[in-house]
Amino acid sequence: MFKRTVIFFSLIMLCICIMMFKLDNISNGGELRDAAVCQHSYKLKVSEVRGTIYDCRNYPLVNQRSKLMAAVVPNVQTINKLSEIVPKSEFPKVCEYISYNRPFSTQVNAGIKTDDIDIFKVPIRYSGITLAPHIIGYIDSNKNGVFGIEKAYNDFLSEGNQAICVKYNVDASNRILTGENKIIDDKSYMSSKGVVLNIDKRIQSLAEEVSSKYLEKGAVVITQVPNCEIRACVSLPNFMPQSVSDYLNDKNSPLINRAACQYNVGSVFKLITVATALEKGIRDNYIYECKGGIEVEDRVFHCFNGKPHKGINMEEAIAYSCNTYFVDLIQHMNPNSVADMSRKFGLGKSIELAPGMFTAQGNIPNSKELEDEKNAANFSFGQGSLMASPIQISGLINAIASNGEYTTPTLIKGLVNENLHFIDIPKPENPNRVIKKDTAEKLKGYMKASIEYGTSLRGKPESVEAAAKTSTAETGIVVDGKKVIQAWYAGFFPFEKPKYSIVVLSEDASGGGESCGPVFKEIVDRMNKEIPELFID
Repeated sequence: MFKRTVIFFSLIMLCICIMMFKLDNISNGGELRDAAVCQHSYKLKVSEVRGTIYDCRNYPLVNQRSKLMAAVVPNVQTINKLSEIVPKSEFPKVCEYISYNRPFSTQVNAGIKTDDIDIFKVPIRYSGITLAPHIIGYIDSNKNGVFGIEKAYNDFLSEGNQAICVKYNVDASNRILTGENKIIDDKSYMSSKGVVLNIDKRIQSLAEEVSSKYLEKGAVVITQVPNCEIRACVSLPNFMPQSVSDYLNDKNSPLINRAACQYNVGSVFKLITVATALEKGIRDNYIYECKGGIEVEDRVFHCFNGKPHKGINMEEAIAYSCNTYFVDLIQHMNPNSVADMSRKFGLGKSIELAPGMFTAQGNIPNSKELEDEKNAANFSFGQGSLMASPIQISGLINAIASNGEYTTPTLIKGLVNENLHFIDIPKPENPNRVIKKDTAEKLKGYMKASIEYGTSLRGKPESVEAAAKTSTAETGIVVDGKKVIQAWYAGFFPFEKPKYSIVVLSEDASGGGESCGPVFKEIVDRMNKEIPELFID
């Protein structure tokens, strides 16, 4: 403490000497007289103010904490006062500011009462761990949005003269004229205006915690049924928006929002193939004798490990994820009808989450590709050139849980002004019926079978009945002799009255049940246990 006092006292004396020297300089030769004649104002910007990004319950996801900033008029009295409240790390900077002999701002540890020091509470944009950083995005050194919601709503979040400023009357040498009133323009209240997301902080926080336990690279998307509002959107690896430069050269690309990227889909797509078959009049008790493989032209398509499922119906084909069943099934239909059904469920087109903020488009094989029977066979169980994003798949699962009505996944709830009065924004025209209710009910039952005795068993929750479908999608990529696989687990809960859908993606993983099932299970069980109010009608 004594050492710090000595150091600061030395700095004070140095600053006083500099100020006295400048004053003597100005006073000689009539400069003081000339400066007084040239009176004008000096505007000090203490801090810029940027609007807030909120969750669906108006809980701030940025601007959660604040710091104290002081607007200071340099003189002997204020220098002494600053010694009591300026952080040690700011000492050198304060000394430099004082030497300029004009008003300056600095961070302080506490408030203080004096005519020449004004204290303001200023929001800290990002503090600690920021939830949903791939959705929130980040700003640059000029406080402009570069990515995510920060970029999409940059003009709204920063519009107008949103700053904390103090205007002083000074002479031509920027010395404060004593006895003159300063003008404080504090627009800090404007930080209350902002963007309200459909993200729920409670669900987002839980989803981030759980997914980080099981996934290295991947995504989790949770929507509320039936309106398909995105309550959580997780992308891994994560990053901290206050230190973006630390991640620029990371080989795992943590700045990419994987929830919006396109991936090979795999067996989750079998739900669309079955939906098409049922809508085309193929009965659900259609039996196919699976021998573990099926030949199409000069190629054999296998079930997992080539093991036969013997005689199975639609429910069992979904539950056991029998590839050959679907290869046979698409041969009883026009493959283009399956492609058309895919589009009804939102695949093959970008989803605009916010102005200029889109998911990947994905890919659906075109008619020419599907003329090739081998391509059609691959397509039937979600392999080949088919691509979709986790957010697009969440729309598919949400539609099935909603009895066949598709609703575009939405991220934005609306905007609020500085008084937190809601400003509504245009929404997509929703919902659209894409399959009959009876078809949706059958799909829901098949997914329940999958979680009860099929490939989705490893994700079965303990607290509530649920329904799900797994995927193990081949990419055609081989790294160090190992095939790169994209694993999925997509489902909804509770089964009888669905309230939430969950889609889990694990990049370069093993099977969907093994890699992603535990994520689904723990999220469902913890949502029921830790946030029971979510399930109150």
